[in-house]
Amino acid sequence: MSDLLSRDDVEAARRRLAPYLSPTPLRRAFSVPGGRGWLKLECWQPTGSFKVRGALSILTALDASERGRGIVAASAGNHALGVAFAVQALGGDMPATLFVPETAPRAKVDKLRTFPVTVVEAGATYDEAAARAVEHAARTGATIVHAYEDTRTAAGQGTAGLEILEQLPEVGVIVVPVGGGGLVAGIGTVVKEARRDVRIVAVQAAASPSLRDSLAQGRALLEYAAAPTLADGVAGGIGEIAFAHRHLIDEVVVVPEAEIEEAMAALVSHDQVIAEGSGALAVAALRSGRVSAPEGRPAVAVVSGANVDARVLGRLLARG
Repeated sequence: MSDLLSRDDVEAARRRLAPYLSPTPLRRAFSVPGGRGWLKLECWQPTGSFKVRGALSILTALDASERGRGIVAASAGNHALGVAFAVQALGGDMPATLFVPETAPRAKVDKLRTFPVTVVEAGATYDEAAARAVEHAARTGATIVHAYEDTRTAAGQGTAGLEILEQLPEVGVIVVPVGGGGLVAGIGTVVKEARRDVRIVAVQAAASPSLRDSLAQGRALLEYAAAPTLADGVAGGIGEIAFAHRHLIDEVVVVPEAEIEEAMAALVSHDQVIAEGSGALAVAALRSGRVSAPEGRPAVAVVSGANVDARVLGRLLARG
């Protein structure tokens, strides 16, 4: 694949994913005022996150030699879960070492340890865990399965965009949480190729506006010193692939912690949907009015993940 994705890349990824993943539901959002909000429930993936799309896209593209040498990945939690699921789905005999920061939510780490993979908790941040993964790859020859800086990852994540277009052809705006940016690059590619009139809005936590600042500085901020945030899954820098696809993004918005917390509680109370902080970003942007749907057309919020610590969710619901 070239540095820029095409719809053909994403369609090829969908064919590879089809034996292992079903399309996720798209349903009306009662948590979004006005009656024109819809939820793309990536939080209902078998690992609780959209990341499984990208992981499967890469692993199903590896040849026998690459599988034999094993794989390695770094993740704040959700990508590692996607890789672990992919390893198991493909037979469970592929050596896999997954590095996660010591600060990763326990809900994600505990789930990760149920898969046939080696889990290593290393470093206080994703960037430190990623450095350990690179060292492991250099030492062992394992293939790095990157969470976002690989066109195969972005193509797999873009399959969610194909589903949205098919499930809701009249969509007017799609609001996409952005961390590393593979998801927005993939969705933007297929949506803009088919429907230039559909707006793509990227949303980040105010504690980590790395895409906004990258656009302002004219370069991808690969590392970013994020403030503490419930949206830990999108904290840190963006990738070069996301920056290369910035022309597909119509707007970037940031939401403060209070609005993320409120959106998480609203999703439970109004939609009976559990979302982690990163997963609730798009709903937060719509609820606050920072993003609005075009007149007469619906807005889709990508609910990207559900792996929130039960104690955190309990505290939010108790306050609400």
